[in-house]
Amino acid sequence: MAKFYPRMQKTAERLLKKYGAEFTVKRKGKYWVDDEGREHSEPEKQFNAIGVKVRYNPNEIDGSLVLSTDIKVVFSPDTQIDKGDLVLVDEVWLRVIEPNPIKPADIVLCYQSQLRA
Repeated sequence: MAKFYPRMQKTAERLLKKYGAEFTVKRKGKYWVDDEGREHSEPEKQFNAIGVKVRYNPNEIDGSLVLSTDIKVVFSPDTQIDKGDLVLVDEVWLRVIEPNPIKPADIVLCYQSQLRA
């Protein structure tokens, strides 16, 4: 791993904390049965993540993968964003279609998440 990636991650965290906003994120609970037949469950989680809301450029919108109503939110790397999470943006819950982690090596610099209503 290159030595400058941790420094880049700290820079991204610092800038997002300074210029970003706090978004409420909801992650659905999980339910599964293990190999021995025991049932397990994990409750729904709600937490805050720091990010910046951005609109997609017109040349990025293709009408199938990226719609004109989609929103891009760049999240800080300190909170993991998963596919299917719900994010409260402007009083509307939007679903994470793709978390898109920016991960040039084994360290996440940020998440450029695609959100859709």
